[in-house]
Amino acid sequence: MKISKIPGLGRFGVFVDDVDFDHITDEEWLEIGRLHVTSLVTILRNVNLTPEKYGEYMAKWGTFRAVHHYTMAAKYRINFDMLVYRVSVGNTQGIDPEDILWIKTILSFLPYNDNNQAIDGLIKVTGRRNEQGQAEGMFAEGELLWHSNESGNLTFTPGVSLLAKEGVVGSSTGFATTTDWYERQSESFRSELDDMIILHKFTPGKINPGLRLDQDFIMNKNMCPVDNTPIPLVIQSPAGIKGLHYSVNTIDQIQGMSAAESQKLFERINKELFVDEFIYDHWYQTDNDLVLFDNSIVLHRRLGGITNRLCYRMQYDYSNLIDQPYNPYLQEPFAEAYKSQIRKIVRVLGIKDFKLP
Repeated sequence: MKISKIPGLGRFGVFVDDVDFDHITDEEWLEIGRLHVTSLVTILRNVNLTPEKYGEYMAKWGTFRAVHHYTMAAKYRINFDMLVYRVSVGNTQGIDPEDILWIKTILSFLPYNDNNQAIDGLIKVTGRRNEQGQAEGMFAEGELLWHSNESGNLTFTPGVSLLAKEGVVGSSTGFATTTDWYERQSESFRSELDDMIILHKFTPGKINPGLRLDQDFIMNKNMCPVDNTPIPLVIQSPAGIKGLHYSVNTIDQIQGMSAAESQKLFERINKELFVDEFIYDHWYQTDNDLVLFDNSIVLHRRLGGITNRLCYRMQYDYSNLIDQPYNPYLQEPFAEAYKSQIRKIVRVLGIKDFKLP
């Protein structure tokens, strides 16, 4: 196993090469995970993983979690998997039409194993289409602008990974870290940043320009279902690294500032943050790279052609990699609100081995 620094990304980011998943031990995999938590972005090149094995290995770091799954389960007071099953067999009595549409759309994006069972926690991200011309996965066309997943949710999931399985050469997955920029600011400006609360709002097409209503419908539920959701600008990663929770696709305004004042600050941050020193675009040289990235203070994007691209994505917690429970927030009432909300999510979704704050 060879470890080297990724260019850009400030002081963060590592390549881990020569990982053989046919012979790796659980402790070696957890060691890579603990390295990843502190490096924020980790890329394993040319791995020997099937989609099913990929899901199994990521689950060793922590359980798959999605905020909207909790929202749906809590709304209907039923196990989320059972809710999905009911929709899949047409038993939709008592389920709102927009929720039926959301579930049916998600079902069309799921990968299945040889036994025709959905692979737990995975979703396809692909430009491929079926014979009817329907997208077989999320983000089936165009570039993706800077974003983080579930960015307008207080209880966003902190870890995301992508298995770039087929047809990825000629495209890239890019990352931007925020910590080095934040730490270089004057003490007085950092104090101002620490106190800022961002109001998040979903805007159609802001992550993936172009008109695709079904995708925007899914993204609204996942990214920021409630307009003007307040979330602190400065938070910490699961390793306790402070940075910006600055998802460009949902940030709308700074609480207490006018729209014009907010936009002026956003423009300053964009100009200083999105530079080569803090960015790395991983242009795939081969299929089968595994990219792992923090979703709290790191942004990601996609560039290049994707017509035949097939990737698998999973998001999860880092409970098996950290010693202490994770709370992203350093400010009240957000830290206490997070504790309350994450406990509800863990209980309703039946998540095991979660370190509750």
